[in-house]
Amino acid sequence: MLDFTKIKTYPLLQRKNLVTLKDMIDPMSPPKPFRNLDLDKIAESIVRARRNGAHVIWMMGAHVIKSGLSLIIIDLMRRGVITHIASNGAVTIHDFEIALIGETSEDVATSIEDGTFGMAEETGRLINLAVQRGVHEGLGYGESLGKMIAENEEFKFKEYSVLYHAYKLRIPFTVHIALGTDIIHQHPKCNFAVLGEASGRDFKTFVETVTQLEDGVFLNFGSAVIGPEVFLKAISIARNLGFRVTNFTAANFDLKPIDDYVRRRSKDDPDYYYRPLKNIVQRPTSTGGVGFHVTGDHVVTIPNLYHLILSKIGGETFNLPSKASLVHSPELHLKEIAQNYPEVEDIAKRFMEENPHLRHLLGDLIKAYRALNRCFETGGSLFICGNGGSFADALHISAELLKSFKMKRPIPPHRRKMFNDLPLGGLIADSLEEGLRAIVLGANHSLTSAVENDNPTRNMAFAQELYVLARHGDVLLGISTSGNAENVFYAAVTAKALGLTVIALTGESGGRLSEVADIAIKVPASETSRVQEMHSIIYHALCEMLEVSLIRRIRDG
Repeated sequence: MLDFTKIKTYPLLQRKNLVTLKDMIDPMSPPKPFRNLDLDKIAESIVRARRNGAHVIWMMGAHVIKSGLSLIIIDLMRRGVITHIASNGAVTIHDFEIALIGETSEDVATSIEDGTFGMAEETGRLINLAVQRGVHEGLGYGESLGKMIAENEEFKFKEYSVLYHAYKLRIPFTVHIALGTDIIHQHPKCNFAVLGEASGRDFKTFVETVTQLEDGVFLNFGSAVIGPEVFLKAISIARNLGFRVTNFTAANFDLKPIDDYVRRRSKDDPDYYYRPLKNIVQRPTSTGGVGFHVTGDHVVTIPNLYHLILSKIGGETFNLPSKASLVHSPELHLKEIAQNYPEVEDIAKRFMEENPHLRHLLGDLIKAYRALNRCFETGGSLFICGNGGSFADALHISAELLKSFKMKRPIPPHRRKMFNDLPLGGLIADSLEEGLRAIVLGANHSLTSAVENDNPTRNMAFAQELYVLARHGDVLLGISTSGNAENVFYAAVTAKALGLTVIALTGESGGRLSEVADIAIKVPASETSRVQEMHSIIYHALCEMLEVSLIRRIRDG
């Protein structure tokens, strides 16, 4: 297996870009002449949908952003015309770079020759980091990126960003990726499991909007594969679940000319294999909707559509449909967890009932559960460190995870088979329990004493052990009542460098440990013994959640 951590990147500012802010089209500038009777019908459908409170979904490919059309989309969002943005991964890359440096789009033909294509450091690192952070908070892909742009002062050109405005306006921006197709997948910090979870979450959000598409409009601009396929599956799910999605308008915009787009093609016609025709214009609308195909360059069709809409609404603005503004909250919805692990919801409710003084920590507790459960599902390990009583807590946690805690954990059948035909194999297999990899840093006293004796920098033992044992995608749980234990902090910094998720369990101040952590659980106390009492409540609830999820995986095979 190739080691992607050896991939070489370079500073984004060194890259020559083909698209700059000068290429942005002013929404108010007169559009180029374009005669198409269908365009007026589509504009009328959009206005009618919004006046009736129905959805308008805007799906697009990357060339819409690269063509300088962001400000038109943003204005339609501000007016309440667009209720949902959907895209592939490339759209977000170009939008993200514009927000960051005001430029985007490298010269692929040149950079592919020496292997520098897609290797800009900041693009890959920041987008991967944003999604990783967002997933910990229960966010989807698009909202994670919008949140980083909104909250980070490095993004000097956020006013040109569709992601940013979707986040601020609370309009869903769902991102539907295909692994291996985006330049951020080349970056050493890429975690494919996290990207998949984030995009999967967005797909569910997209489907939820599609369930409410009756009397609405779906627009696809230049997405030749992802858009049509995602839309078709969403329509099928919505109808499978009993939602009425029959009467709506679907319009596809592309350079490809299609004669008589209503006519069904046979398999010997090349147009049969053009996905947007089948999966947007024809199949989804076969039960009562209407489909259109508009041929033209986006820099012509989109401004013309925009001005047609404005001519019909004047200064009118629209409120979003009530459910359209339902974007994932950073508080992490228990409802979503319950759909997959109902037992976890029961544990969370009991945690709140029995510990009212810790109710406000439920969101952070669930974030930690999500991160750890994902780590264990993908074969990762949990590393734990602390000092004194916190070291004892680390050992306690590892014991609860490595063997049964509250439930029996028989090893699964496929692992039992490994003991077949071995001496006393049956007895040993019956006696073993399934566990979760939990390693306490510092338990190897020989290593700890050697590092502290040999290393001129004090308190490096945890970091050294972690550096050798940890792998990208693992998790570090750092326990410090003050949040300032130096050896725990060094381990946390090392974990971040290695691509681990860092969870901090501290007192109310959080200290500098909480500043580098992805998830910080800060209990409301400062006196050491009181902090440790609350830590025990927290980690026992966490261990119980993880055990329930493990049992479910064993049961489901």
